[in-house]
Amino acid sequence: MKYIFTAVLWILITQTLSADTFNIIVSGKPGGTFYTRAMLMHDFLVDQGHDVNLINGGNIAKSEQLYKTMDEPVIMPWMDSANVDKANIEPNQQTFGILEYKAPVLFCSIKYNDFTPDTIKIGYSASWPKKLFNELQIVLEKPVKFIPYQNSGDLVLSLNSNEVDYIAISITQLKKLPEGSCFAVTNSQTVNGIEPLKTLVKNYKFSDISQHAYWLINNYNEPDQIRKILDNAVSSAEYNEWLGNLQVVKNKLDVMSDLKSSVNGAYVWGRTYD
Repeated sequence: MKYIFTAVLWILITQTLSADTFNIIVSGKPGGTFYTRAMLMHDFLVDQGHDVNLINGGNIAKSEQLYKTMDEPVIMPWMDSANVDKANIEPNQQTFGILEYKAPVLFCSIKYNDFTPDTIKIGYSASWPKKLFNELQIVLEKPVKFIPYQNSGDLVLSLNSNEVDYIAISITQLKKLPEGSCFAVTNSQTVNGIEPLKTLVKNYKFSDISQHAYWLINNYNEPDQIRKILDNAVSSAEYNEWLGNLQVVKNKLDVMSDLKSSVNGAYVWGRTYD
């Protein structure tokens, strides 16, 4: 009887979870990483029998407003770098979902393999803080013209079409870039043959910076259940294949440690303390 009761209880729990409706804020546009993460999560949840509503945020500011004002339970893909100049959603123990991956920044150019030109014209993601490039201008002691692009797809196109001489871009986009075009990475060690930025640019305070890609949750009474579902999604074959193509590895679930590093990540990116 004990085993029958346990089996019935498990079936009831599984049915309850599978009947949940998930609201996903799509905090980016097609072609960008935020959008792709939302779609991968959507597909996994639908395959698992969940009802899923996609809510179009479109950009960082609108997504933040939706996330903060919705009364219904909601999940949303996010990055620590977005919490610097563009938005202010600092997660806590109730609103932090899971840390998906960490990704350093690449500096790439078709024309150069260093920062020798008299003026540096560089493209970057619009969700990134300008402080990164103001600081680069200081340490290089030369003008740096930095041009924002709406998503990573547009950023890759800007390099290939020679709109800019350089781009700063997440390592997740490496496979989309011309082979050999990336010459520096914000990491303490060489990555895929790309040298650490600190060997090329001295005293740059963002030389070890990485993006923390995580999921926010809100209005859930039992967040640990939701975290488990999110972790299962990111562990799925399709999601893992996508992460592998991004040159990153799924983060091992450790909620408190992940929350701390994700919050601190925003300050490393240049968020000012309250």
